[in-house]
Amino acid sequence: MGKFSKNELRIHLVCWLAYIFIEVVLAGIVSEKFNNFFFYALFYLVNISIFYFHSLWVMPLLYNNAKNRIIHFLLGLILAYGLYLFGATLANLLLGAMGIRNLPLEITIRYIGVTISRASLFIMFASGYFYLNRHLERKDIEMQQLREIEGLKYQLVIAEKDFLRTQINPHLLFNTLTFIRNASKNNPENVAVAIAALTELMEYALEDSKSELVPLAQEIAQMENLIKLNRLRFEHLLNLSYTKDINNSKVVILPIIFLTLVENLFKHGILNDPDHPASIEICANEQEIYFRTSNLAARNGKTAGGQTGLKNISARLEHAYPTNHSFIYGFNNNRFETQLKIDFV
Repeated sequence: MGKFSKNELRIHLVCWLAYIFIEVVLAGIVSEKFNNFFFYALFYLVNISIFYFHSLWVMPLLYNNAKNRIIHFLLGLILAYGLYLFGATLANLLLGAMGIRNLPLEITIRYIGVTISRASLFIMFASGYFYLNRHLERKDIEMQQLREIEGLKYQLVIAEKDFLRTQINPHLLFNTLTFIRNASKNNPENVAVAIAALTELMEYALEDSKSELVPLAQEIAQMENLIKLNRLRFEHLLNLSYTKDINNSKVVILPIIFLTLVENLFKHGILNDPDHPASIEICANEQEIYFRTSNLAARNGKTAGGQTGLKNISARLEHAYPTNHSFIYGFNNNRFETQLKIDFV
C-alpha cells in the first residue's frame, strides 16, 4: 500500500463522513445530547490518524523480511496505543482550555480503559482494511499476470503461425520457379501458360495466404495451378489421378495446407510409373472436408522430405482445429499417403 490516488482519496473521504455521521447521530440519540463541534473534530482526528498509522505503518511490519518482524509489530502496536492515549489526552486538554470540558483531567484506570477500548476499535478497523487491501492488491497482480500471460500466449500463437507459414511459402515458390525453368527449356510454347499459373500462385502465397482463413475454392484453384505446372513439366509422363467433389462452396480453410501437400507429392513422389499412379482426392460438403494424397514412395525412404513440412501442417491444424480434425500421414507398403479430415459439426 502506497500513496492514494485522487479517486481513492474521494472514496476514503466519503466513507469517513458516512461513518462519522452515523456514529454521531446514533450516539446523540442514545445519550439524548450532542457534543460541541470541536469535540467531534478533535477526537475523530485522533481516531482517523491512528487508523492510518496502524494500517500503513504497523501492519506492514508483519510482512517485511526482518528476522524480528513479530517483535517489531508488537512494538509498533504498543506505540499505536500509546499515541492514541497521548492524542486523546491532548484533545481533552485542548477542549478544557476552550472551556468545552472541565479541568483538571483525571487520568484514572477507567479513563485509560475507555481510551484503550476506543483505540482497539479503530486498530481493528485498520487491520481489516489492511487485509482487505492486501487481498485486492494480490488479486490485481494475479489478474495483471494472467492478462500478460494470455497476451504472450496470443503473441506466441500468432508468431508461430507466421513462422510456420513462412517456412512453407518459400519452399513452394522455389520449386514452382524450377518448374518454370524446366518448361522454358523444353517447351517454350507452354511458358506463357506456366507464367500465368505461377503469377497466381505467387500472389496467393505471398498476399492472400496472410488471411487466417481463405475460401476452399481459392485454395483448390491454386492447387490446380500447381498441378497444371507439373503437367507441363512432366508432359505426358505424369501419372496422376485427380478427383474433386465440392458440394459446399462457402467453406473456408487454413491457407497453403492442401497446396503444400500437393507440392510435397510432386517433390518427393515417383510420378512416372504407369503401374503406380499418384492420386489426389478432395471432397467437401456441409459436414466435412476430406483430402487425400497417395504416391509411390522413393526407394531411399526420403519421400516425406524429413516430414518437416508435414509436422508444420500438423501444428497449424492443431491451432486452428484442435478438436475437430484428423491428419494422418505415413507409408502404406510402398506408397506414401496423407489423409486430412476437418469436421464442421
